[in-house]
Amino acid sequence: MRSIFLTGCLIILSASFMSQGHANGIQIGRTRVVYDANKREVALSLTNTEKSSPWLVQSWTDTGDGKTRGPFIVTPPLFRLDAQKEQSLRISWTGAAVAKDRESLFYLNVRTIPATPKDDEEKNILKLIFKTRLKLFFRPKNLDGTPAEACKNLEFQRQGSALSITNNAAFYVVFDSLLLGSTPVPKADMVAPKSTVQIEIPSTATARNVNWHCITDYGNASEKFEASYQ
Repeated sequence: MRSIFLTGCLIILSASFMSQGHANGIQIGRTRVVYDANKREVALSLTNTEKSSPWLVQSWTDTGDGKTRGPFIVTPPLFRLDAQKEQSLRISWTGAAVAKDRESLFYLNVRTIPATPKDDEEKNILKLIFKTRLKLFFRPKNLDGTPAEACKNLEFQRQGSALSITNNAAFYVVFDSLLLGSTPVPKADMVAPKSTVQIEIPSTATARNVNWHCITDYGNASEKFEASYQ
């Protein structure tokens, strides 16, 4: 059978986060970034866990549509990270207008490209590019309450086959888990500040109580909260 080669082919894969933020040979220090407006910049560490191979790293932010650049400067935007080395991305706000009474959500993109070994430079190879996407929360000064209180004080109401969830706080609430009784609600994602979302719930869910965990600023699960709903 004749061998098939792909010449100069690049495939971009979106990497899902594990508990420590691993994506291929690059380890990312956190699974989310919280930019406190009281700070001049926020640092995010990247580590190349490979034993010998360097990686090329490119980083930028967007507003959520994957196209429009976010109001942040990421330095260095493009660099080589050698094996067993660590480098920090430094993220600074440009001062562009954002909401002052609530958090705003942006995304940080980290694209990593493995180096081509010298022995393979003249060969036709398939090279994979990995892109990791992290939530970046911009937190204005002097917001009322705390993220933990925002999680605890969610309001729930069932409307037919949907669960209505209201977040009256100034912080984003991102679910680690959400259950009606003992039935998981797999489509539960997050609720923006001062807003309400409706989530489709499983037809098997008949309980009138809900329990949930949120994801904290550090990327772990919060304590368990419980409530009943109408």
